[in-house]
Amino acid sequence: MSQVTLVSNGLPLPHSPDYIAPLTASPLAALEDGRATAQLAAHGYVYLRGLLPRKLVLAMRERYFQRFPAAFVKDGDARRAAFSGQEPQGLPAHGTVGHPAYEFVRQPQFIEFAEHPRLRAAAQAVLGGPVERLRRTPIRHFVPGRPASSRAHIDGTYVQAAASDLVTLWVPLGDCPVTSGGLVYLEDSHEEEGISERVRELAPYDRPGDRRPLTHDLKWMSEHTRRRWLVTDYAAGDVVIHSPLIVHASLDCRSEEMRLSTDIRYLRLGTHYDSRWRGDWAADDTY
Repeated sequence: MSQVTLVSNGLPLPHSPDYIAPLTASPLAALEDGRATAQLAAHGYVYLRGLLPRKLVLAMRERYFQRFPAAFVKDGDARRAAFSGQEPQGLPAHGTVGHPAYEFVRQPQFIEFAEHPRLRAAAQAVLGGPVERLRRTPIRHFVPGRPASSRAHIDGTYVQAAASDLVTLWVPLGDCPVTSGGLVYLEDSHEEEGISERVRELAPYDRPGDRRPLTHDLKWMSEHTRRRWLVTDYAAGDVVIHSPLIVHASLDCRSEEMRLSTDIRYLRLGTHYDSRWRGDWAADDTY
């Protein structure tokens, strides 16, 4: 991982071993021999390099950015999707009706991608049996120059299901080094019962109207919990499987290339979950 300044929601995260550590990758073979299940239980995540074909991931990235005006991406290159500096005019808010992300998640090509056999097999491996996919599948899109990223949170706040029955597969749709704003995970935070309730009472917060996230200040979170943020440079084709109990957030996008990703969730077949997640995602559906 490159030695660059880390920033989340406009606030710096010191590049020191007191605050950050590497996110450790597991070999793909770990899905077959039980090591991935053990890794998820012990550390709350399984990071798999090259689980998906790189060309497929980049093709999905290109399809998404082709839905925007050509001037939005530098040199008209929708696969690289570097920000041109020209904001599209007249678009609705991200992920709402009329925005490209809203339409994109409803396309057969994206639904087929979310159901990719390698993703399903990975979810089955860590959950230990047949699974079903939650249809609601968000698309996250971050543009450089905007000090905005995903705040520290746990997925269990948003999805009503037993933690042992659910996993999120975070998929960067394109290369995603730390400068592009990938996910970071709070080390072993899934083991601390009640961490969300305890942190919410004290944490600095920039969104008082929505107390589901924990804080926008990752440095404070690290100091308060005495845990480090796990960080890496992701490549197209990489996937992180994580527990709904592990605290995670994202860094600001500060590269030319825009950060695009999706959260694909699989549940143990036949178990209960929030019925709202049976429909397609919209950014204003408030779930």
